[in-house]
Amino acid sequence: MAPLILDGIMKTTRELARSMSYHEFSHPANEVLAVVLAGILGGFAFGVLHFSFENVWFRLLSLLEARGAISRLAPSIAVTRVYPSKEDFFSVAIAPMPLAAVMYASRRFYYDHAHFSFDLAGGITFTWILMLVHDAYFWFVHSCMHYFKRAYRLLHQLHHSTSGDITVFSTAHGEILDVTVSITPFYLLVLLLLYLEGNWNPFHIILATFAVNNVNMMGHSGFRLPAFVYVPASLGVLLIPLAQRPIHHYIHHLDPRFNRSLYFTWCDRLAGTYRGTHPKCTSPNEP
Repeated sequence: MAPLILDGIMKTTRELARSMSYHEFSHPANEVLAVVLAGILGGFAFGVLHFSFENVWFRLLSLLEARGAISRLAPSIAVTRVYPSKEDFFSVAIAPMPLAAVMYASRRFYYDHAHFSFDLAGGITFTWILMLVHDAYFWFVHSCMHYFKRAYRLLHQLHHSTSGDITVFSTAHGEILDVTVSITPFYLLVLLLLYLEGNWNPFHIILATFAVNNVNMMGHSGFRLPAFVYVPASLGVLLIPLAQRPIHHYIHHLDPRFNRSLYFTWCDRLAGTYRGTHPKCTSPNEP
């Protein structure tokens, strides 16, 4: 029964995508309006997806903490961010709107060259490479926001306003432009590369979205997480040598001079901005 239902969903999705991709507007102004609306709707859809991820993570981590399976990295710091905020929703919804608009504007190409298959090995490889390259981009942009004080005050200070009082709901906490410059230019380049490549697998994008969001949220969870949580959630990315653990980004929130990468530690190690411990963080054997 389940394979039949899945096959029906896939067929319906393909037909809907084909109908949207080949729809022609009678006037150029209508096409422009449709692109703008597609960008807005796509951004809000991503915002809903992101906040759904956050809520699932928050409930899962709360359950694991209640059962004694995980503990806070800095138990002495009180936790107050236990609810999402509408401001954070708009930050994470507006940032991907240009991406959705570009994809819709080029919808026929992306539809004609999409080849969906459950290629797990290829998807994991794509995800690892994507995160490796994005990590270097993010480190550079993030370091610039910390280095230039005016940019820090205008863009990034809000994200650090809670210091060590962070939960998964802190992942998108920040100015709209902060979130935008951190992800949008990079993923516009990814769309361009997919366009130049000529063929792409939507399943790879789904896996990458899954892993990227999970790693970001684990980094903002404030918990020391066991391997049975972070390995499947990251699609194995956090098993790669020099990969970040939740403690590394947590240390960045305690001391912004260090650990400015997102997924790995190699950029920080090369730049001399890596730090593996902090006095406020308990060791794995401490209560």
